[in-house]
Amino acid sequence: MNVSVKLRRQTFKTSRLLEFCSERELTNVCGHPAADWPLVVLKEMTDNALDATEESGVAPVINITVEASSVTIADNGPGLPAKTVKDILDYRVRVSSREAYCSPSRGQQGNALSSIIPMAFVVDGDRGETTIASRGVVHKIAFRVDRLRQEPKSEHLVEDCPGAKNGTKITVHWPDVAGYPDGLLSKAKPRFLQIAADTTWLNPHLSLTVDWNGKRELDIAAAEPEWRKWGPSDPTSAHWYDIARLERYIAAHVARDQDRSRDRTVREFIAEFRGLSASAKQKVILDDIGAARMSLSEFFSKEGQPDRKRIGRLLDALKKHTKPVKPPDLGIIGKEYLLQRVIDPGIPAQSPLGRSGQPQRDLRVRLGHAAGAVDVRGHGTVRHAFAAPA
Repeated sequence: MNVSVKLRRQTFKTSRLLEFCSERELTNVCGHPAADWPLVVLKEMTDNALDATEESGVAPVINITVEASSVTIADNGPGLPAKTVKDILDYRVRVSSREAYCSPSRGQQGNALSSIIPMAFVVDGDRGETTIASRGVVHKIAFRVDRLRQEPKSEHLVEDCPGAKNGTKITVHWPDVAGYPDGLLSKAKPRFLQIAADTTWLNPHLSLTVDWNGKRELDIAAAEPEWRKWGPSDPTSAHWYDIARLERYIAAHVARDQDRSRDRTVREFIAEFRGLSASAKQKVILDDIGAARMSLSEFFSKEGQPDRKRIGRLLDALKKHTKPVKPPDLGIIGKEYLLQRVIDPGIPAQSPLGRSGQPQRDLRVRLGHAAGAVDVRGHGTVRHAFAAPA
């Protein structure tokens, strides 16, 4: 063998951003195979719409339109800021107003839209298109991949859209998929409609419609438009945190403040917690831990290492001077409402209750809040199950 010519191997640097745009990675993130991704789009976008409307203090109205190659979800919330859309397309960072907080709210991972935008690309293999209409503009996003750099590349066009002044309307353009001659959306239709209907069971204030290829499949009016639950804009309770979660919360604030050349005080930070808006209580806690004039960044060293003993003392003081949240404050659905939903003839034909919508005799209702399921039991067993909030 001629060994006079040798290969000098080079060390190549390759971006890992493309790992977030593969079927395997998206399956790991959302917990569902590609065949279920239309259901993931429904669940995540509906959760986002509910959060947005609840945060703005209005009863949610969600209109879903499914066509042969697209899913559109529109809400009556405050609208998605243009900067948020831009940040979502930066796959180097995670953009979330939920992740650092410990609370009984939806979307704790903070990756819903950033995961959904690549889905159509992964299914198609060439490009994926998503449009977001909100606050007077429409964002047209074409998701592609730079095969040379192995990086996601998004073409992001922003155009005026006078008709998009209220709420947010997101359309995911879904490609045809090999192995599903009638389309992936058509395959998912029965479960799609059931999940959409089930969403209203634990959200009495929600009005929801689903139009499928021009036909109105669901039209569910809010049973209790004034229904109140713990919302994403309500202060979080110190009793929901442990030391690790409080450390993460503090770190998120400090890092954001550093990016903005700011250094907030500990007093400003603890004022965010439930039951600590009064300056007198804030002073008691600050005196307890000796932090009257302390800045929040002092919980970390210059090298970014946390002082966990001091964080632990802060957490103990926060819990000592506040009360745990009572279950009714999280939101009461009520037996009467669930019974009303069970006997409501508007339950869709695809529901396990059947076309009549009538329950069996000897009815008992059991609500499994943690599992995100409603069990309706008679002589036989009937179940309405749906994905619990992330």
